[in-house]
Amino acid sequence: MAKAIEKIKDTYKANKNILFIVFILIILVIDVIMYSNFIYNERSYYTEDYLAYDSSLKSDENVGASRINQNVNVDGSSPYLDGRVEVRQSFVSTRNNLEAIAIGFDKSFRTYSPDPINIKIIDKENNTIIAEYNSIYDEPVQSDTKYKFAFDKQSNSKDREYEIVITYENESSSNPVLYNTEKTYENGTLTINEEKQPGTLSFEIYYYSRYATIIFTVAIIAITIISILALYLLMFKNIKFEKLFVCTVLILGLAYVFVIPMYRGHDEHAHFFKAYEISTGVFNTPIINEHSITTIPSAFFDVLHEDYNTEERYINATYYDDVIRSAGVEVDEENTITVGGEYMAVYSPLPYIPQALTIRIMSLFTDNLLIIFYMTRIVNLLVSVFLLYLAIKIIPFGKNIIFFIAIIPTTLSQIASVSPDALTITSSILFVAYLLKLIFGKDKITIKNIITLAVIGTVLGLCKIVYVPLALLTLLIPKEKYNKKRDRVLMCVLAVALPIIANLAWLGVASTHLSLIDNNKSDAQKLNILSNPIEYLRICFYTLYHDFDLYLMQLFGGFMEHIEMVHVGWINVIAYIIIFIIIVLFDKDIKVKLDKKMKITISIVLFIICGLIYTSIYMQWSTLKNYYINGVQGRYFVELLLPFMLVLGQNKLVKESGKINLVKVIAYSGVLLNTVAILTAVITYI
Repeated sequence: MAKAIEKIKDTYKANKNILFIVFILIILVIDVIMYSNFIYNERSYYTEDYLAYDSSLKSDENVGASRINQNVNVDGSSPYLDGRVEVRQSFVSTRNNLEAIAIGFDKSFRTYSPDPINIKIIDKENNTIIAEYNSIYDEPVQSDTKYKFAFDKQSNSKDREYEIVITYENESSSNPVLYNTEKTYENGTLTINEEKQPGTLSFEIYYYSRYATIIFTVAIIAITIISILALYLLMFKNIKFEKLFVCTVLILGLAYVFVIPMYRGHDEHAHFFKAYEISTGVFNTPIINEHSITTIPSAFFDVLHEDYNTEERYINATYYDDVIRSAGVEVDEENTITVGGEYMAVYSPLPYIPQALTIRIMSLFTDNLLIIFYMTRIVNLLVSVFLLYLAIKIIPFGKNIIFFIAIIPTTLSQIASVSPDALTITSSILFVAYLLKLIFGKDKITIKNIITLAVIGTVLGLCKIVYVPLALLTLLIPKEKYNKKRDRVLMCVLAVALPIIANLAWLGVASTHLSLIDNNKSDAQKLNILSNPIEYLRICFYTLYHDFDLYLMQLFGGFMEHIEMVHVGWINVIAYIIIFIIIVLFDKDIKVKLDKKMKITISIVLFIICGLIYTSIYMQWSTLKNYYINGVQGRYFVELLLPFMLVLGQNKLVKESGKINLVKVIAYSGVLLNTVAILTAVITYI
């Protein structure tokens, strides 16, 4: 018997080693895929752009001026009677390692005719052809009007003259349409059939970027090591669930802290400014000349250096080179500027407390802007992980759901930023966890429990008012759980009324700032909703139908960061949806826990919150009487995932989970999928 047990252990150990090797191979495959993605990404090159052309030349009456080789001239005459067209554009390379050129073709051109188009890239120094193509489809299409042609890297290309030669017969109905521009280009000439032309061919030059390659190589090695280390801890170390959760979320969260450039989170620059304002003791943004004004050190704007001053880029459009260049920027609190703070002024100061304290404490030790900023991110992450850890510890069931929510890229990127959404997400999860502890625990409810739940609910409500209805779930606590009837009344007053009263009080303060944003448009929008409720419902359902796929992308990390800058894609999203379904179907821990009354009540509360999300966005951000609600984002529903999945998990579709280890499914998948998301972010911000 003992030998049999040992044999089983040995077999398991051997299989575990094999499984670990399989996971390493999967990570290496991910690395190859992501490296390929990097190679073909625009940000992996230095570029010189001459693809732009004067939009005024594209009007119908002037089309002949922008399209340099039509079948007929504007007056109807034929420009090239011999049927042959040869377009030549010379240019001088300004860098070494020239390796690709993109040419602007009109999207209407197709190579279906037997007459091919011939494209050559010629080194004029020694009159050699370095690349030749017989169709614009020889290389991947980058856009409707941009076709990129890659060739062997020209190591010593700097200051050498090259020429783009495009030849075709002018007899086919599918002739190419090549754009030119009046943009001045002194280092080259454009000719058609040896006749010099004004302007420049629409083209773009690509050079191998050693900087981008080094950044991505370092990142891919670091992320691979972190992923393998995380998998090793998950597979070979006997760690308790709570510690495993903390290690996994903390490791992945720290990766996001440093992978996402400064200010690149959702409105992160504005949140950082607000946190700084609070750190100086200003809890309500002052209004000066009918504008909410936030005073910040001018160093906060030095991240983009001269680019921001010339308005070429927005303040949060940062990349790694901006962060690197800002390494020596120091904060001088005497040298300040003022910025418009209307949008952040409506936020309660409470969700900024961890960030504000960090800024103030770090300012005592250093003036370095990057150290202060990234430490603020780290502390926000640590506070978030701690609150999630508490939720995991106290929740009687649904631990796997919290783990799942925490390792979604959307959640990780939020809690690893300066954003107050970190506290919104974690306090919502902690509130539901503590409420379930009170409902299903053996002990009677004490005054301490009532005060604790009321405080968590108030914090959640002051983070974002739309989530206040979660406090209504306290009504689900059975009356038998109270020692006295007075305690039940006290629970209703404190846990339900306190968050509402606190938010109404802050709303009274914030309303002055809100009126400066929308010029009291929200009042007119509210009147419109109340006078046409059926029409408003149609607008809500149309928006849901129109943007449902977008919500899924944003909720499960298909799109991340400000203005959905990081495009991870549907593969990750589908993977998370599958894990979502697996938990709902196979997690025995959440089966038959909620009675019918609880399920109905939770569903109603979730419906109310969704309605508040839609309505608040419609009133503030959508144009008056618009048929569509602008601004609703999938990340707003992260706070609702825990109660939503608990309700769905009450099904009896699958009674036995078999050999599925949900913890490992979530952990392994989370590491692999976040590896993809993190490397995608690196590629985006190089």
